[in-house]
Amino acid sequence: MDRKYLALNSALLFWLLALVAWCFNAPSVTWLFAALTLMAFGLPLLSNQVNLMFKKQKKTETDKQEILPPAPVIEKEPTAVEKHGTTVIASDVHFEGNIVSGGHVYVHGKLNGNIDSKESLIKIMRGGYVEGNITCRELIVDGKVIGQCSSDAIEICENGQITGTLLYRTLAIKKGGVFSGQAEVLPAVAEKNNVVGMIKENPADIPDRLHSQKL
Repeated sequence: MDRKYLALNSALLFWLLALVAWCFNAPSVTWLFAALTLMAFGLPLLSNQVNLMFKKQKKTETDKQEILPPAPVIEKEPTAVEKHGTTVIASDVHFEGNIVSGGHVYVHGKLNGNIDSKESLIKIMRGGYVEGNITCRELIVDGKVIGQCSSDAIEICENGQITGTLLYRTLAIKKGGVFSGQAEVLPAVAEKNNVVGMIKENPADIPDRLHSQKL
């Protein structure tokens, strides 16, 4: 039998005995059973309160154990690819300002400003528009550019239009491409000679040197 029902039955029994003792005019016995009745009713309530307090304390300790400080976030050092990532201007973007990038630049939208990416590729996609100067290693234009373009290699595609000045080493204009403005060929890149101490001789001096050696 459950403790709750056992205590209730005991309290009813003590109350019944107290009534019987009261009927037989035994006040001391009546008060004794009355006190036992109150104890039988009070013990379950007291027990429930104690159990509830222990449960709350246990739950609080469990919550404290579960709440742990967040682990420190270690930021990963960006790799060379991440340091020089690709810059993309989406088709629904209108950007005003200059761009300096170590990676490739793709322009689908509109840009009012200069683009500087000396060691990389810049591509103006179909529908893209740039008003400003462009400096890069390779330039591919399939949109519209107004300004000065300086690059080792410039290619104007079928839908490309450039208005301004071109500074290039190699230039290719596909059928349908349009260029309007001035063009200037950049000087060739000087090749580095790794051989030290080589002096170019004049061919006219070679017979004289050979004659002196015979003498």
